[in-house]
Amino acid sequence: MERRKYKKTHPFSIIKKLKISVFLVLLSIIQQFLYRPRDILEYIATVSSGTVYALAAVAYAVYSYSRYRYRIIENGIQIHDGLFIKRRFTVPYSKIQTIVFNMDAFAAIFGAVKVSFDTPAGLSKKYDISAYFSRKNTKMILLKIHDMNPETSCVRSNFISTLLMCTFWSNPATGLLFIAPVISKLGDIVGNELANNIFSAQSDFRLRLIALNIPPATAGAASVLIIGWIISILLGFMRYSGFKAYNQGEYIVVSKGLINKNITFTKRKCLSAITVEQGLLMHLMGLYISGIFTIGSGKLKGDRSIIIAPEHKKTFFRSLQKLLKVSHKEKMSVYTAKNTMPAYLYLPFFVTAVTVLTIMLADNFSIINDLFKALLLFLLIPLFWWMLFRIFAHEYSHLGITSKHLVVCSFQKLTLKTYYIPFNKIQCAKITQSIPQRLAGTCNVQVYLYFENRAVHTVKHIPLDKAQNLLSYNKIHFFTK
Repeated sequence: MERRKYKKTHPFSIIKKLKISVFLVLLSIIQQFLYRPRDILEYIATVSSGTVYALAAVAYAVYSYSRYRYRIIENGIQIHDGLFIKRRFTVPYSKIQTIVFNMDAFAAIFGAVKVSFDTPAGLSKKYDISAYFSRKNTKMILLKIHDMNPETSCVRSNFISTLLMCTFWSNPATGLLFIAPVISKLGDIVGNELANNIFSAQSDFRLRLIALNIPPATAGAASVLIIGWIISILLGFMRYSGFKAYNQGEYIVVSKGLINKNITFTKRKCLSAITVEQGLLMHLMGLYISGIFTIGSGKLKGDRSIIIAPEHKKTFFRSLQKLLKVSHKEKMSVYTAKNTMPAYLYLPFFVTAVTVLTIMLADNFSIINDLFKALLLFLLIPLFWWMLFRIFAHEYSHLGITSKHLVVCSFQKLTLKTYYIPFNKIQCAKITQSIPQRLAGTCNVQVYLYFENRAVHTVKHIPLDKAQNLLSYNKIHFFTK
């Protein structure tokens, strides 16, 4: 009797399972064209093996679909799953922190919507529950949430903001703008250098042909990089087009997507941190992006937990206050010590110095010194960018407190990041000192967050006594190492 109470998910789950096996099925089909059997028995054997595999894949998909059942109970969702080992587990409503509705265009043809639920017990790369439901049942869930809680404090992203975000938020992608012309120019240099050396000797015609073809080949490679960068912008734009974030009852809701629409519901009280991000280009343009740091955030492929697209400072912090009640006005701040600038610059400065010294001595290295020097000269561009970023990072990095949050401002790789961390989400703060820092009276502060996996955010080279006073101000638990 209890078994009848369980419901099946949408039959599209079968197609989703089969998509995993499509490649292997295709290999079996290709085998029929490439392999030429010598007699009828070999032909029957090859066809039979492909057929058996295809039938096995279909049987597995259908059987796993039939074994996955769910039912709604008073305090949560119960799942009945397992092919050979049966599993039954319950996910309480009170523990669900994130609900994601992924309206895939292909699934929509079959009237299916992928719904995912996540709790603190889940894996960092996988949702607790993820299954396809009918569009009708999904709409009923959404309408119930909308009816009980009206939409408030809506923040939308316009066309220009979305395009700027997709264009400049990725440092590697933006770097292609510099790498592509470098590759093209190096191709010209290599081609000319080899041509001069080859033509000056009695060389094979094929070597001459290779030398002549190097410049157009490298120009083609540069074009491919630029085209790839443009494609990444278009994919990002389709993913985040129509972006808006708003409050709905206890949830903060993010809706986005041009073809594949995605709606994410996250409980506001479960946010571990609110982030403010800037790449160096965005910093120079005065633009800010905000995201959320919580259970279930950013698990969809290629997705980021963005809640506010690029905006200028005044508008951005007004939207942050409106949407999440986060104030950027700090009651107390501790910045990096002024005399610690060398600690931020020593690595990029050392690499730059070695590069410059090598360029000066390149004439004595080899017969292709022009190529070698050109390569090193182009290398100075990202090194200069790296040094410039570290200068900004030194001025930017600090600890602060507002009425509700600990503010951690630091950098990760080539991105400036600020974390507004609710005091009750801080697990602990650790103060560490190296021997040079002990002599200088500075330290590093590491802040540990409540998250699915270990989440640590660090501010480097701030005065020790001021850091201790700030952390003690709101009775934040910290220890010294």
